[in-house]
Amino acid sequence: MYKRLLQTTALTALVFGATVTTPSLAEEETMMLEEITVTAQRRSENLQAVPVAVTALSASAIEKADIHTADDIATRIPSMTFSPFAPGQSVVSLRGISSNDDGAGTENSVAVFMDDVYLGRISNMAFELFDVERIEVLRGPQGTLYGKNAIGGAINVVSTKPGQDFRAKVKATVGNYDRQDFQGVVSGPLSDSLAAKVSFSSRQRDGWVENIITGNKLKDENVQSVRGQLLWTGENTEITLSADTMDMDQADMGRIPTRSNPPLPGIYEEHIAAGGDYKHSTNPQDGYAKKSANGVSMKIEHDFGDAGTLTSVSAYRDSANDWEMDSTGSPAPGDNIVDEIHDYTKQYSQEFRFAGTINDNMDYVAGLFYMNENTDRQETFRLVFNEDDRLPSLSADDGEDWVGSYRQDNTTDSFAAFAHVNYNVTDKLKLGVGVRYTYEEKTIDNWTESYGGPFSGFIITSDFGTDIDNKIGGVQASESWSDFSPKLTLDYQINDDTLVYASVSKGFKSGGFGAAPESIAAAQLPLQPEIAWNYEIGSKADLFDGTLRLNLAAYYTDYTDLQFQRFGRQLDGAQPGQFFGVFRTRNAASAEIYGVEAEFTWVPVENLYISGNYSYMHTEAEFVFDAYYATPPATPDIQTKPLTRAPEHRFYIAADYSHDVSWGGQMSYHIDYRYTGDQRGDVVSDLTMQPSWGVSDANVSWTSEDEQWEISLWGKNIFDEEYISHIYIVGPGDVAVYGDPVMYGASVTWRFN
Repeated sequence: MYKRLLQTTALTALVFGATVTTPSLAEEETMMLEEITVTAQRRSENLQAVPVAVTALSASAIEKADIHTADDIATRIPSMTFSPFAPGQSVVSLRGISSNDDGAGTENSVAVFMDDVYLGRISNMAFELFDVERIEVLRGPQGTLYGKNAIGGAINVVSTKPGQDFRAKVKATVGNYDRQDFQGVVSGPLSDSLAAKVSFSSRQRDGWVENIITGNKLKDENVQSVRGQLLWTGENTEITLSADTMDMDQADMGRIPTRSNPPLPGIYEEHIAAGGDYKHSTNPQDGYAKKSANGVSMKIEHDFGDAGTLTSVSAYRDSANDWEMDSTGSPAPGDNIVDEIHDYTKQYSQEFRFAGTINDNMDYVAGLFYMNENTDRQETFRLVFNEDDRLPSLSADDGEDWVGSYRQDNTTDSFAAFAHVNYNVTDKLKLGVGVRYTYEEKTIDNWTESYGGPFSGFIITSDFGTDIDNKIGGVQASESWSDFSPKLTLDYQINDDTLVYASVSKGFKSGGFGAAPESIAAAQLPLQPEIAWNYEIGSKADLFDGTLRLNLAAYYTDYTDLQFQRFGRQLDGAQPGQFFGVFRTRNAASAEIYGVEAEFTWVPVENLYISGNYSYMHTEAEFVFDAYYATPPATPDIQTKPLTRAPEHRFYIAADYSHDVSWGGQMSYHIDYRYTGDQRGDVVSDLTMQPSWGVSDANVSWTSEDEQWEISLWGKNIFDEEYISHIYIVGPGDVAVYGDPVMYGASVTWRFN
């Protein structure tokens, strides 16, 4: 890692060293940092005046960094990680708070909003970050200003609005692995009061992992999306109609075994013996990942003058996710466990907000929220045998032996009322008080079927086979939860350029039902809600005549009743043939989390921007372990462990420089380095670790004098770092998904404004 850091530092010095000079007095005004406007508190405000730990990525930063997914966002945000296990099974974590159960009856710990619309399940987080005005990432509980619970934090994606000025943009990209991207947007007036916008994106790239068993390529890209908006503006009313659709059809994620789990067969050794490495998988068959997502929304904003503004956001979304992937990556007969998932979600949400001022010293936001979400999810595990290895007791066609299938159909009804009031105690001291009431109800149906004779203990629903003839249908459970969550903030404007603040807030995530209960009793056992109390102090300052922006935050979080899923195996007292393991989700832990975060942007000379952030995080959780979180508990084993997906150290540093050129136009240069420290992939195993890694991106671009044309050469992971982006444990050992190797190419952009 340090070698990569030294290489990046040296390259940065070469690119920028010749340009650094001492600024003159005449340059000071042009060197000042621009004001960043955010809507983190449901009104447009200067980022530096918001008493919240929030990071904003601008449209230019998003385009320059070629950001498309949550994975691209996470490496640029303090205390955030994103672990892509499969397109519908990724783990998003903020300040150590995450969800690792992707079942129909659980939900995310980090809330994602697209133009004020909550995107529920992780599999429904389907959006292309093209023609986006900004991305805001708020860390810590965010319940008193948002419709949906956000125990860990919130990600707001804000797209550009259509307007009365015509504009158009087209961008074409080519790169290695036969990358071919094409994106565009057209926006403009249809009448004096009506404007429209249509944007589209197509991204395609060949896979870089070769399956040496089948000869096919894995880890490719194939994503198409379209978004449209209509904006009607009246004297006091603004109505925005939005619609979007996305389609993805890709190959397997290329899961690679990294460690064997004795005394079971050595999946890692089998992988290596077959010629495997991180670019060559040994999966016995090719998997796939298909996703489609659609949404429509209507946002109405009516200005009542001095009384305030009423906002209504009505939205419908649906998604279909189908994927099939090998669970162990091992080519050996009997280790070939294929995981197939079909996940279908429909969601309707309605939010009302009223924001206004009571007098010169007081403003407020109050709202109501309702969401109905239905998820139908089926997960099937099966063994794959060659004809010569087929067990005579099992029967299937085409070399596949079905083992077991589990299906859940869950309906969630969520209601909330929230309010937040800010009161100016003095000209410099402001008090904020927020409250939230939440009520959620979930009703779930469970079905399972298992086949396999001696392998009846193999599947995730191992005990179901002993209950009713190996088949269970229509096991229903229902539960409801309610919560009152307050928030208190106090901020003091020391001077025009410096703000300090302190806050106390409560986060809440409702209970639910585990993804793969191992028995009828477990299927009817609800998870209890998670609670997080967050205590935070921070400062925001523009220093040295506005040439240095430094934002700091320190926090302590008391986190209880963590809903945790673990995939494990039970060797002591295991059923015959139960060598793979079972899933169990329980309220398994309480934790304390504390850390510090720093973000800065510095303009040492005109047109040179050096920016970055650093986060330190300490997590300490008390997990109550027994035989697979057995119910009722066996003799408890209480262990203190760090949380998963919670690296102790993370940092990001970037340099941007631009200058005019004699032949016309402007040259721009960008380079960055992003480091993530070691993190746990499992709560029990101290060996299942995701090693630290760091990658660098860079680009050089030329923009014409009229800003109509832009040509750029770019590279991602330019030092070709080999790194793991996700790791997990199954019975036979650890299996990983690796991040992309070096990617490079060229882009041409045409703009008309």
